[in-house]
Amino acid sequence: MDEVRRPGDDELCGFVDERDGGWVSLTVFGAPLEEHESGSAAREHVLAEGLGALTERWTLVEGATGRSEVACILEANPTQVTVARDYYALPGVPTLTITAEQLASGEWQLRR
Repeated sequence: MDEVRRPGDDELCGFVDERDGGWVSLTVFGAPLEEHESGSAAREHVLAEGLGALTERWTLVEGATGRSEVACILEANPTQVTVARDYYALPGVPTLTITAEQLASGEWQLRR
């Protein structure tokens, strides 16, 4: 995976990865955003939407059961992501921290 950083302030916006002859734009915690035909298109997509995607509602899927629920991202970095397990990130809402390894293994999935 290649880092994509915002010009000007060097903020990490996400990653791009070459997979199966194409390219995938990824969030800072490694969740797929979209598939692309070129690396440059994937990079442009990360710069345009990578950080903004963190503010959206996501679907949290438990890999073993397939059970899904709405989640809001509270914190994200390349090693882990913490989500609120509800439609809104309000005080008292249960949270879950998922490691990059758990995402990569399919134990948990986060989908837009």
